[in-house]
Amino acid sequence: MTVVVCEWDLLYNIIIMMKTLLKRGFTLMEILMTIAILAIFMVIAMPNFINVLENDSIVNMTNDVVFALKMARSEAIKRDVPVSVCATSDNTYTACGNNWNLGWMVFVNPTGGTTLSNTATAPLLRTEAITDQNATITSAPSVNIITYTGTGIAATNSGNVTFTIKATGCTGDSGRQVAISLSGNPVVTNVNCP
Repeated sequence: MTVVVCEWDLLYNIIIMMKTLLKRGFTLMEILMTIAILAIFMVIAMPNFINVLENDSIVNMTNDVVFALKMARSEAIKRDVPVSVCATSDNTYTACGNNWNLGWMVFVNPTGGTTLSNTATAPLLRTEAITDQNATITSAPSVNIITYTGTGIAATNSGNVTFTIKATGCTGDSGRQVAISLSGNPVVTNVNCP
């Protein structure tokens, strides 16, 4: 009988001790120490986190450029007519401009010209807006339109064009270049950020 009583006493004492600990909570010193440790970790981690975000925006923009170029090439082959990708003049996507940082349009271009007509025979296929203002895109040589012939080959002045994509504050070789070969295929390579 005594053994049973001792076990109940032990269990009772553990329950009382746990209730006391649960009522206690945290002291002001414990809370301040936790905040100080979190602040130190944030100071150490924040620059790396910002670099990850900047590098991610470069990768996303590169993927968007490659997708637009591959789509234009594929549509040109499928339709057997020229298809173009051009920089937009503004956010209404009604005309070609000269600033790739605003976005671009993919459209059927039967005449192979430099203007968007957006008609039944020359429809606008896709638009892409640039939402990240920290990332920049430039072309060399400076062009505002890339055209693929009905065979999928880059038209005159469209082959050997290179797009360079960088973001403010990017480091190392986080920049990207998208080079269009004469055959029309876009090739992506890493480049050093300034």
